[in-house]
Amino acid sequence: MYPTSSSHYKFMISRTSHSLFRFLPHTLSLGLLALTCSSCKEAKNEQKIEQKTEVAAPQQTTGRIAVRDGKFVQKSSGEAFRPYGINYFHWVDQVGHGALSPISYNETYINDMMRDVSGMGMNTIRTFLTNTGGGNGIVVDPKSSELNPAYLKNIIHFLKTAQSHDLKVIFTWDTWSPEVIAWKEKPLKDEATYGLVMNSTVNFKSNGLRLVPQAIRTKANAITTIINAIKAADPNLLPVVLAWEIENEAHFSLHQEPFLSRAKDFAFGGQVFDLSTDEGAQALMDKAAQSWANAIATAIHEADPEALASASLFTYAAVGRKGPGTWSKDETKDERVPARPMALLNSKLDFIDLHVYAGKSGSETITQHLAHDLASSEIDTLKSEAKRLGKPILIGECGVRAGLTRRGPVWTDLHHDVGVELLKEFHKGLATYSFDGMLHWHYGNKVSGLGDEFPALKLFPQYGEALSISR
Repeated sequence: MYPTSSSHYKFMISRTSHSLFRFLPHTLSLGLLALTCSSCKEAKNEQKIEQKTEVAAPQQTTGRIAVRDGKFVQKSSGEAFRPYGINYFHWVDQVGHGALSPISYNETYINDMMRDVSGMGMNTIRTFLTNTGGGNGIVVDPKSSELNPAYLKNIIHFLKTAQSHDLKVIFTWDTWSPEVIAWKEKPLKDEATYGLVMNSTVNFKSNGLRLVPQAIRTKANAITTIINAIKAADPNLLPVVLAWEIENEAHFSLHQEPFLSRAKDFAFGGQVFDLSTDEGAQALMDKAAQSWANAIATAIHEADPEALASASLFTYAAVGRKGPGTWSKDETKDERVPARPMALLNSKLDFIDLHVYAGKSGSETITQHLAHDLASSEIDTLKSEAKRLGKPILIGECGVRAGLTRRGPVWTDLHHDVGVELLKEFHKGLATYSFDGMLHWHYGNKVSGLGDEFPALKLFPQYGEALSISR
């Protein structure tokens, strides 16, 4: 799942033309999921009833997941744990990622989804936290660091429901964070040691998220505020959280400072970088990504010493790049450069999360496409380094676009039997890399339709047959 630079849409990249294909349309047909009510009044009454649905009595609290010798394990027993599951997202115009937003959250749907996912033998759900404020955001007032009570209620319900079905949850954060003054102004522990850019008059835009202290503080303090709120509400829910993912698909932009001007001397982290060269610019990205990850992971581990922290990334090839530090040779109009997996692996994050999708062009097979994707992100060296450091590599998003199953000029002329075979081929390829877990994109949501760019597992359960290959 590849976001635009504004993080408001998701794109896939054509391997031949590098053109962008939107696959998260804002207005989706309800299709066969249309509510079976005869009037709007009945729908409103149904919604009121749904919101009063009680969560089933939770099972005995499942223990923590830890990382040992490069693998996920049950902390208490040492038994292996391999994350296997789905992503749950719900895009809402007013708030962006609205999976947990009061405007879109529906307890009955979440209850049914968790039961369904557990019934498919899955153990993990990854979902998105919103980056907005207001009544439907994670905070109501930017002058207060108090979480929106309605949003927090949904977080608690999501975790309790997952707990009742013996599921783990990964919370991932979008690029931006809510604009909360208290979070922005509260310094982090040992902040001065990171050598961040202080009091600069330059507008780094999204690149500043990894360069200036205010942005890093906001993200760290936002996550720790949620951790503390869960702890206060029910500390037995903390073990349900498999990981706090500090950003979904972290990346830099070459069209923003300091990479736009490519100044010869740029000071950061106690070093001076020559941004006029690809090597110097990549070195700054690596240093900035590590400092950003270290600062936020440290805050998470302080708030909850047993918590795991991670970040997710798309591959270089996904945005038309050959690899790290190849910008002068890349033939792509996409300004994005993913944070380097190797750099984040060597940070205080507990594991990293790579996103890869099935694809092919020309005579290229699904397996060849996957190999090309992963090679661009230094997969062989990355796996060797992960083994040395004792850290897992999770495939946190993967799937097959419905467009690959199309066999006619009409968009809806889709052949999902073809899609299932493509997904099987893709997962056989994934299996050869021995990754430490897999999460499918995606389960679906209340407005998922039959013609969505990615087939929702809720609507097309036959894709689950292919997923079992990666268990």
